[in-house]
Amino acid sequence: MEDQEVLKAFTETGARRAFGPTVHIEGDILFFDGFWQAGLRVSPRTIAVRAEEPPDPTDVLERAAQLLAARGLTDVGSDYPLVGVITYGEIALGPVAWNVWSVDPATAVDDLNERAGRDSFLGDDLKNEPAEADYTAELGGARRLSGLPPSLVLTLGVASETTESLAAVLPDCRFVSKPLDAVTPDACGSLLPTLMVIDATTPVGREFVMELRAAACGRLIPVVALTDDGEMPLGADLAFAPGSATDDWVKPIRALLP
Repeated sequence: MEDQEVLKAFTETGARRAFGPTVHIEGDILFFDGFWQAGLRVSPRTIAVRAEEPPDPTDVLERAAQLLAARGLTDVGSDYPLVGVITYGEIALGPVAWNVWSVDPATAVDDLNERAGRDSFLGDDLKNEPAEADYTAELGGARRLSGLPPSLVLTLGVASETTESLAAVLPDCRFVSKPLDAVTPDACGSLLPTLMVIDATTPVGREFVMELRAAACGRLIPVVALTDDGEMPLGADLAFAPGSATDDWVKPIRALLP
């Protein structure tokens, strides 16, 4: 995603995970440069924007403010100590300056009071069933902080709707899609994919997977094959039926990513 798309996702759509070249979202926090907290989404209608100089030159704060103004929200000021209470309790961030954007000052106070009253350690939405931790944002943030680019997933012959669905559940990865006949197994290495998803529902696709494994560039690239019966073809590391839920693919695929 581009930075502007991430900013829109943070200010408009309520996205909790998204990654751009210099900004990313983890939960309700907008980060700049991998570590600097640039924004706090108190609620969908109340958002705090950092009122301090970023560590590196950028206009992301100004662009975030423009998007909030376009939504009809107003900068209602910076005299809201509860913002510091929230950031300290939720992300262990000490006192910093914030500008609060909301419908009006009264709405900002109401939303801040409600957010500050949450048990952010245990969480208000406790369930009887244990939930497995999702480290998507942490993994993406770690790659950014270490200077690594996002993982590149190359899809070959995969339907666009399947690719889009998979990209939605793997937001920290970059996707490149090509027809199965647009590349050869030997040429795949030039694209430097981290992982490949190949339509192996036809003999041509299954043969491509085997030829890829025989090619020097394909011996170390993890391969996910899409097969009608979900059975593993020769040369693949994982197999899924094309019509199955991509949410179920995430954990096995993440196990193959660095």
